[in-house]
Amino acid sequence: MRLKRGNVLPFVLIALSVLLILVMAMLRLPGSLRRTVALVACETQEMYLAESAVLAKLNGFPEGYFKGLPTVDERILGPWTEWRVRDKFLFLLGNEYGQFTTSEWVRCAVFLEQNLRERILQTVNLKKLSGNRRFFKLDSSDGLSRERTMAINVSAGDLSLDLGESRAFGDAFENPRSSQELIHSFMANIEGDAKICGNVHFDSLRIYATGMVSLHGNVTADFVEIFGLAGVEISGNVSLAGVLISKQYVEISGHVKVEFPSVALAVGYRENRLSLLEKSFFDGLAIAPSGTFERDSSAKLLDSANALLPFCMESRKVVFSRRRL
Repeated sequence: MRLKRGNVLPFVLIALSVLLILVMAMLRLPGSLRRTVALVACETQEMYLAESAVLAKLNGFPEGYFKGLPTVDERILGPWTEWRVRDKFLFLLGNEYGQFTTSEWVRCAVFLEQNLRERILQTVNLKKLSGNRRFFKLDSSDGLSRERTMAINVSAGDLSLDLGESRAFGDAFENPRSSQELIHSFMANIEGDAKICGNVHFDSLRIYATGMVSLHGNVTADFVEIFGLAGVEISGNVSLAGVLISKQYVEISGHVKVEFPSVALAVGYRENRLSLLEKSFFDGLAIAPSGTFERDSSAKLLDSANALLPFCMESRKVVFSRRRL
């Protein structure tokens, strides 16, 4: 027994020494730890206040009704609404899905069409061109290649962008993570057809055309607003999200991926057609209120009560995205 007691005593002393070292180390932490905890608490409180301000606005309370809540700034983002709080939090809103008459859809389509055209034409540094235009490469003489936001108006002619391996928008737009050319924003108002193909990535793409709009090839767009009076055709290895509108037909085929939130709307004339064909994928609302809807067995449509309508449709607003800036 004495031998065992002799072995335990050194162990106890070692354990006490380790605990003493740990305690001494912890005594040095409270200052930085308190600052970290205070920072997290402040950020959490800011998030709660921002969410409370958004909830108050969603429920119809006027600005300043609740003391201490921050201001919510609003702007229209395509067919949906963007709310910002103190430029730190971003909320995206749509309208809850519901059933509407054809006349209501026509009214909404006209509103979205006019809103898109006006915003393109009111863009600062809008380039005015006339006649048929086709670009394989935009060099410095065009005055467009080095601008991160490009807007053009083409009167009495068609527009073709064939942006393949030609480095069409200069090395400044090259995405080092892929082979695609990267364009921040491209907008065009066209009195004719618009054709876009090649290997290109748009952060945002806005096209208004009195003719047909077609996208094909390896085209990616994070957000689109496209109106084609005579029709909209999307095919090939195209990936996008946003709104597609035509007063005749919208056709999505091939391996096209249309991601949430998106709206495809064919409405305005008789015998409108909306088609999802050949292994295409669509997540959102696809509708032809006054015409026909066509989908083959290989196409995938995710369309449910969670689909978000454009802001011009009268229904309850819902937040579908929230992030810290």
